[in-house]
Amino acid sequence: MTAFERDLRDALEYDEKEVLIRRKAEIERLTKEGKACKNGFRRQCIAQELERLKKEYEAIASNF
Repeated sequence: MTAFERDLRDALEYDEKEVLIRRKAEIERLTKEGKACKNGFRRQCIAQELERLKKEYEAIASNF
């Protein structure tokens, strides 16, 4: 089970606000890390991760 599947299940069964807050904090942390990163390859990896997390965040939020 992936982190997305686990978070989606938790949001549906328990508290969606908690899951969304945790996901939003992760997005903000990676955004700051990406802006401070000097390594171009690492910055590109962070950008891809951010794009994936934002899509997953929207998918979870759209259920509510």
